[in-house]
Amino acid sequence: MVISITLKSVSHSTKTHLKVIPPLMQFNISFSSCQIYHPAPLESLRKTHLLLLVTGRRPDTAFTSKLLSYYCRFGRITDAQKLFGEMPDKNVVSWSTMIYGYARNGFYLEPLKLFSQMQVSGVVPNSFTLVAILVCSAGLENLNLGSAVHGRVVKTGLEYNSFVGTAMLDTYAKCGNIADSYKLFKQMDELSLISCNALISGYVRNELFEEALLLFNKIRVFGLVPNFVTMLSVIQGCIAIVSVSLCKSVHAYIVKIGLDLNVYILNSVLDMYLSLGNLDVAAEFFQNMVFKDVISWTTMMASFVRCGRASDCLKLFSQMRDYGIHPDTVAAVNIIAACGLLGDLMRGRLIHSWIMVVGFFLELSVSNSLIVMYSKCGDLDSARTVFNCMVEKSLVSWTAMISGYVQNGQPRGALRLLLTMRIKENFDLDSITLVGALTACGELAGLGLCKQLHAYVFAAGFLQYNSIQNSLLMTYARCGDVEIAHNVFREIACPDIVSWNAMISGYGINGNGVAAVSLFHEMVKSSEEPDNVTYLSVLNACSHSGLVDEGLMTFSQMVNEKRIRPREEHFGCVVDMLVRAGRFEDVNEFVNNVSGEVDLNVWRALLGGCRIHNNVTLAELAANKVFQLDPEDSGQVVLLSNLYASLGRFEEAEALRLSMRLKGLTKNPGLSMLDVVPHDFG
Repeated sequence: MVISITLKSVSHSTKTHLKVIPPLMQFNISFSSCQIYHPAPLESLRKTHLLLLVTGRRPDTAFTSKLLSYYCRFGRITDAQKLFGEMPDKNVVSWSTMIYGYARNGFYLEPLKLFSQMQVSGVVPNSFTLVAILVCSAGLENLNLGSAVHGRVVKTGLEYNSFVGTAMLDTYAKCGNIADSYKLFKQMDELSLISCNALISGYVRNELFEEALLLFNKIRVFGLVPNFVTMLSVIQGCIAIVSVSLCKSVHAYIVKIGLDLNVYILNSVLDMYLSLGNLDVAAEFFQNMVFKDVISWTTMMASFVRCGRASDCLKLFSQMRDYGIHPDTVAAVNIIAACGLLGDLMRGRLIHSWIMVVGFFLELSVSNSLIVMYSKCGDLDSARTVFNCMVEKSLVSWTAMISGYVQNGQPRGALRLLLTMRIKENFDLDSITLVGALTACGELAGLGLCKQLHAYVFAAGFLQYNSIQNSLLMTYARCGDVEIAHNVFREIACPDIVSWNAMISGYGINGNGVAAVSLFHEMVKSSEEPDNVTYLSVLNACSHSGLVDEGLMTFSQMVNEKRIRPREEHFGCVVDMLVRAGRFEDVNEFVNNVSGEVDLNVWRALLGGCRIHNNVTLAELAANKVFQLDPEDSGQVVLLSNLYASLGRFEEAEALRLSMRLKGLTKNPGLSMLDVVPHDFG
């Protein structure tokens, strides 16, 4: 290695009291060799620079500019800035390199200040300098700045420079002025693949997908061969258009021109197939990919998680490690999410142990995912331990923990944590945090807390979020204030299926079945199509309001007209509705007609109705069925025992209670709720 030889010679010279000093030309040669053969010898370059200073030699401007360029190329902006500041003589190359280095690394304001200093110092900008400023304009999406630079380009006579012209074209496109971008493209004397790529990318960025594909078709007319940059933009256009035939055609063309061995292209094609919604086709393409990097694996894993195929995600993770690919934090987040979907606490703990070994536990996204996973698996203590051990907590961390409390039936813990967050952290609540807080209020029937959060929602400007409005109306309904819930519902500009279902359910749980049925009919007349949750809410409302005929008509409409397959809950609601009304003959007929669908919910509903009407014979049958299906359920024993006691059959009631104690079954205690959570959320 040339750089190693040079460093050794300099090291030897310093040991001999600098008797032998390598000529500066040797450093220039070694530096050039690094650029050609060794793409990232950053530490070696730093040593080279240091040894030059130790030997007392001042590197010339050409050498320093090359070193400056190398620092910028590898993102060492601090080192580049320091080196630039120490340069006694700066020419246009030095200034331009530093300005472009800032822009390339996402620092868009610093180059503008440096550009002003450059002009004050009397150095005249060249084409490279102006391109750097155009990159800043595009990054800032500042059309006025881009237009001003365009004027400077015309003034200096560089408008016909293809390098500058392409940069201007790209700037206008990224600033949203695609019309001027196209004008510049048409004015170019010689079209290059780079300028075509810039305009195609601009079209895609501005959602002109058909224009992007038309230009792609014209490239071959211009005698140009698309490269991987071209195809990446074209694939993005195909993803937006969502056409199966188009995606297959583009894939075939990629194979034809030999880009199917490029892993970036392969990953984009994978994204393209995933965007079509056919996970099996995407999985088949993934398995046939010649090259796979960690992005390929994590993309497929994330897709499995999104589609609820958690087991496939875990299998893919095992295959990934077998292939020798080292998982990254994205892979860790995906497998944690998969464990949460499966409710697999044991495997989740194993993954947590692996994360501790590989050092991913310091990553915020990983810790947040662990909190969510443990919460979904019902291990709230472990979730809180992870939360407490986090050095840095984001709003997502707090929200995950608050939601965990809500999911595990601890709304008070959720609200206390919300108060702690408001006191200790300076976070503004987002829509997801508010949904969790409102859900907790609904569980506690905390009307005062709900109103405070409603005021916060109004002040923070979240009323346009359907999720927030739906949570508000559900919370008000659970708190018993159905009138305010109705007002919230009417204020929703475009109510979705969740809005309608929540309002119908709100009427039902507050005993206003007539209003629930009326709103249901209004929904049917609108463009919103009822789903199985809608029908379940209507059946519940009819059951609690004694609207048996309306409920039976609704059930018949669901099955016969809408062709929605009833679930266990629907059958249970119908039986509950009939037995509450004392229509046992109809119950027998209904149960016989759906005998294959009768489950635990139906028999529990029947048992509860028999308790109301003192129908012992049917109650005993229902209790036996419940016991067969769920031997650990103590509720059926208590209900039947209470029925015996109400009829004066105390010996049989006591015998049932004794058998329950002998089997180790305990009655779930009833709880009275006292509102002790502080009300002021600030």
